[in-house]
Amino acid sequence: MTDQPLSFDALLQQQADEIAALFSLLESETDAIASRKASAIEACAKQKLNLIQAIQLRDAKLARCPEIQAPSDDTKAAIQAIKTELEKCQQLNEANGVVLQRAHLSMHKLRNLFQEATGKSEMTYDSEGQASGSRTLGTNVKA
Repeated sequence: MTDQPLSFDALLQQQADEIAALFSLLESETDAIASRKASAIEACAKQKLNLIQAIQLRDAKLARCPEIQAPSDDTKAAIQAIKTELEKCQQLNEANGVVLQRAHLSMHKLRNLFQEATGKSEMTYDSEGQASGSRTLGTNVKA
């Protein structure tokens, strides 16, 4: 590894490679969500965060390059390809987020069903509609 700064084209290629890696990781995350592997989902989330940070840093470096002010036709095409791939990443990430939210809601409902099964008379609900069992409900009342 050298201390010499990378050329604009090399930075652009690295950006494209990192976004392609992000898309591949998002596909792996989709598979992990579908197979309900919590550890794999968590690992994908950590890797995704690292890749996004690297992409943001590289984007900042690219923004400082003088070539970005007057890009050639080849550079414009490369930038457009990167933007297109990034849009695909964003769409897949949003879809994964929706699926995860639905799974979380399903788990929450299942937990509530289990709590209700332990004793319907012991169920209370907070202001957000979250159910909780309370064996001490009414024990502090003096009549």
